[in-house]
Amino acid sequence: MRKLLCIDCRMISMSGIGRYISELLPYIIKELKEDVVLLGKKKDLLPYDAKVIKFDAPIYSIQEQMGYRKIIPESKLFWSPHFNIPLLPINSQKRIATIHDAYHLAYCKELSLLQKIYAKKVINSALKRSDKIITVSNFSKKEILHYTDQKYKDKIEVVYNGVSDNKLELINYPNELNKKPIPYLLYVGNIKPHKNLERAIEAYALFLKNHPEDKIKPLFKIVGKRDGFINGSNNRLEELLNEQPNLKNFIVFTGYITDIELYKLYSEAIALIFPSKYEGFGLPPLEAMKVKCPVLASDIPSIKEICGDSVLYFDPNSIIDISKKINMIYSSKYLRNSLIIKGNKKYREYTWKESAKIHLNIFKKLL
Repeated sequence: MRKLLCIDCRMISMSGIGRYISELLPYIIKELKEDVVLLGKKKDLLPYDAKVIKFDAPIYSIQEQMGYRKIIPESKLFWSPHFNIPLLPINSQKRIATIHDAYHLAYCKELSLLQKIYAKKVINSALKRSDKIITVSNFSKKEILHYTDQKYKDKIEVVYNGVSDNKLELINYPNELNKKPIPYLLYVGNIKPHKNLERAIEAYALFLKNHPEDKIKPLFKIVGKRDGFINGSNNRLEELLNEQPNLKNFIVFTGYITDIELYKLYSEAIALIFPSKYEGFGLPPLEAMKVKCPVLASDIPSIKEICGDSVLYFDPNSIIDISKKINMIYSSKYLRNSLIIKGNKKYREYTWKESAKIHLNIFKKLL
């Protein structure tokens, strides 16, 4: 029997796109019920009340492309939540894909020759072969068109992401008066060059240097395992720590944490620091706002589009400016509280329920 919608869910356990898929799936399944079929690892998809077809071919692989045609069942619509679409004909009448940003085109210098060729080929094929494209911000739509072709303008729909609907009020989040004895800045992200972590740490080191008299200095907490950051940073992060041995006493890696633990870290931080030079949307600032964590962020177009005046901006290319803004937010309780108030209003503008509603409306027009 032909299904209405088939979804590639292989990336559901990954960060970023995995969050996007896992937040939208419950709403989609609730609406379309037995007319949804999911592709992926069965253990990853156990929480979802839908038919699952095992498909574990690696992302961006030849096995992936060869497997699509055999695995995808007869369906009216196939959704790729990432740009890695099937390049060959499939058993679906129509296609839709989500292209979250144009990073692979804008930062092609950071890719290998093979990665450049693959990204350009597949992203352009996604635009050409899909009946509709979803992206997550007006900035991303503009970038996609800039690096491909303006003729796809009417094919691309902007649908914002949301903030997790998890019932977090059960946790006793601390307020400004009962912060932990050792304060800290929090970084949530990875080590990819455009995430700009190394420059943020250099700015933090400058901040420490300018505050030698402070008895209690804020830590710099990085969500993730130390090895994952050191091994993936082309050794620059390790060089920074070796050049300034004292810095090692202030850089803390959290190791693996759950979502609940992440929100607790947000809630106890002086501020989230989000130094990216390129983003399609950027969820961490909104997640931080939900639990009253002030946000320091790059003054790049996508973050300004999503966050408005609810964060303290800095120039991501200036170590001096980042350090200056760290000092401002660390030194001013008034500024932190002002940002908390603005953030508490801003994050409410983005819900996965509304995002799912718009996704479903787009799907139904194609069914």
